[in-house]
Amino acid sequence: MTVSFKKEDFKKYSSPENFARIVDVKTVPDLLALMKNYASAPAVGKDGGGTASYAELLSDIYAVAAFVAGKDAAKGENVGVFCPNGYAFAAAALGVMASGRTAVLIPPQLDDKTLFGFSKKYALKGLIYSEELAEKTTLLRSCPLFLADYQTAAAGKGSEADVAAAAENDPACIIMTGGTSGRSKGAVLSHTALMCGMINGCYGLDNCFDLTYYCLMPLTHVFGFIRNLLTALYSGSCIYFNRDKRKMFDEMKAYKPSILVVVPALAELFLNLFKAYGLGFLGGNIRHMICGAANVPPYLSSEFNRLGVNFCAGYGLTEFANMVSGNPESARLPESVGMLFPDQEAKLVNGELYLRGRNMMTCYYAEPEENETAFEDGWFKTGDLARFDSEGNLYIIGRVKDVIVLSNGENVSPAYIESKINELNFIQDSLVTETTSELGAQILQAEVVLRQSVVRAMNVPQEELNGFVEKSVLDVNKKLYDYERISKVVIRDKDFDRTPAMKIIRPKKVY
Repeated sequence: MTVSFKKEDFKKYSSPENFARIVDVKTVPDLLALMKNYASAPAVGKDGGGTASYAELLSDIYAVAAFVAGKDAAKGENVGVFCPNGYAFAAAALGVMASGRTAVLIPPQLDDKTLFGFSKKYALKGLIYSEELAEKTTLLRSCPLFLADYQTAAAGKGSEADVAAAAENDPACIIMTGGTSGRSKGAVLSHTALMCGMINGCYGLDNCFDLTYYCLMPLTHVFGFIRNLLTALYSGSCIYFNRDKRKMFDEMKAYKPSILVVVPALAELFLNLFKAYGLGFLGGNIRHMICGAANVPPYLSSEFNRLGVNFCAGYGLTEFANMVSGNPESARLPESVGMLFPDQEAKLVNGELYLRGRNMMTCYYAEPEENETAFEDGWFKTGDLARFDSEGNLYIIGRVKDVIVLSNGENVSPAYIESKINELNFIQDSLVTETTSELGAQILQAEVVLRQSVVRAMNVPQEELNGFVEKSVLDVNKKLYDYERISKVVIRDKDFDRTPAMKIIRPKKVY
């Protein structure tokens, strides 16, 4: 049995005017043509201050497209974009794609040697970089590829005539996966996959147009590039970028964002500040908060919606242009990651979520062995364990690779147990692993990080706190099968090690 939803299934969550404006586009040139409708509206915060209009942004995109077209890189070949978050990244990435070349989004934290190796693996024909990263490009100067800082690339003249025609299945960009299941890989996204993911970001909101975004996610991450930048531009919204976390709250007060796209750890921080200082601390205008890229505790959904912020948890993959599902009913179903967005199908095979759809990647770049195992009969094997409820809402309950095989042959999903532990409002996050008892028997252990704001309000004496937490966590066993029972609880005094997307890094070895 397969699960899918149509565009019309999301109509009830939007105003009629908003829903009518969600129109299909299939290529980056189509997106640029749509952006002309917003010509005089503010589009992107400039790196040195001020805000560029859509007309200014398009002018710079055309200039970059003309520059790249004049270099020794044929249509479809790879051109790197090596810029930190900001206006230059936006104009360079869109300019490269508009030229008909494939934009390879390169994390700005790479050092010079790693960048050199990256350029070889991804067969870069050119690189557009920010001047502040120029020192990292030194090793590339002996390579047969063109190098240009963004200011040079955007300095010339360009026009709409410099935008190359694109077919839906032409490669548009390559985005690195998070690497949580091993080394990072480059997912090749076609024009239509990229545009499908971008549009999916508009479903489920009462109004997704003419908003103000404040981007805290790296643009080289699929969540930052698609759900922040591209959805913002598609919807005629204005987007500003944080480049210094120390300035975050001052900037939020200045920009007054109406939507934030965040990971759970940031949502947790904002919730505590919201409760302590009021919504004004975040600019005073937050209407929507989109949360994903890691497991979203139900507590966050419940609390934000109770406080009047439309909090939407979702599920996405780099391989599916980020946007797989979103939950427009998170107040009612805080544990779910919602409905599949249109143009996708899903099924479960031995509990594992398989997906296919218009937003599916073409392949991993230069990874024949990975591609061989990633797909089965046209379906992408996500590696996620999942279930659907009777309404078709999706629940992610673990990772296939994280399953613990017990000595009695039973399979345990640690993420499922963690989700039950995380329902305790004083638990911020948890990690279940296998260990051994004092007698050498195999047991399950739960490490927990406490939500300090809730713990303080509970007024449990410090000398009693650990016992209370341990008893409460062990009481979760009543919701589990006997073989899933937790035998040991460890209360951590610091957070877990995490990936850049704030996912917990699970230990590579289990004991």
